[in-house]
Amino acid sequence: MKQVRTLVVCTAVAAAAAVAGVALPRTAAADPVVEEVQAADAAYWKAYNSCDYAALDALTAEDVEFYHDRGGITRGRADLTGSVRDNICSGRDATVRRDAAKDETQTFLLRRGNEVYGALVSGQHHFFRVMKANGAAVPTDNARFSALWVRQEKGWKLSRVMSYDHQPAVKAGERKAVQLSAAELDGYVGRYAAKIQPVLVFQRAGGNLSVDVGGNAVTLYPMSATTFFMKERDIVVEFQPAANGKSPGFLVVENGAPVDEGVRQ
Repeated sequence: MKQVRTLVVCTAVAAAAAVAGVALPRTAAADPVVEEVQAADAAYWKAYNSCDYAALDALTAEDVEFYHDRGGITRGRADLTGSVRDNICSGRDATVRRDAAKDETQTFLLRRGNEVYGALVSGQHHFFRVMKANGAAVPTDNARFSALWVRQEKGWKLSRVMSYDHQPAVKAGERKAVQLSAAELDGYVGRYAAKIQPVLVFQRAGGNLSVDVGGNAVTLYPMSATTFFMKERDIVVEFQPAANGKSPGFLVVENGAPVDEGVRQ
């Protein structure tokens, strides 16, 4: 009787989990269809990170739709790949890298009767700004994602994507300043031509940098050897590594998105 009762309880738990959409731990061998989807998803994001536009096109449905909680809606394969080219890969000093949180990523198969026609991959992903000069990766933001993959004659294609709940990787009030030497700070001191403000002059102010923005002195605190932050706003300034003792330029990132850049004069 005890065995029967245990079986009934386990069956009820499994049924409730299925209704709720909860993925139970897998004790059997991995589903080969799930492995196909995961391989396609990994290949897409590898192409995204390496700016391989041909590979992106090959894995994307022609009528794909991408929904972003900050950037709006992008429709169509050409426009989606174009947005990767223009927004992810076009930075002069840095590119963007996207990593999924593997321990939080789940794959759910979608069926029509016994036929698997699609799959939903969902979880959390993290974004980094990667400096071209030295490969240094600076965390920018974290978000949730859901990706719908559809099964077509030529394999799995990315059909719908949602990226939402974007949050700064490190909130402005949580950033910690590090100590740089006077020589390291002096590598960033000087005049730079920027886009929003034609000229920005960075000066050393104790263990920090100071810059005049619209008549107001702004203090920038070092958070790494090349990156500085404001305490008042979610703004980070990423300098290119100092060549011959002087940095050639910088990138300004606000709320995880690039907003300005400058070149040493």
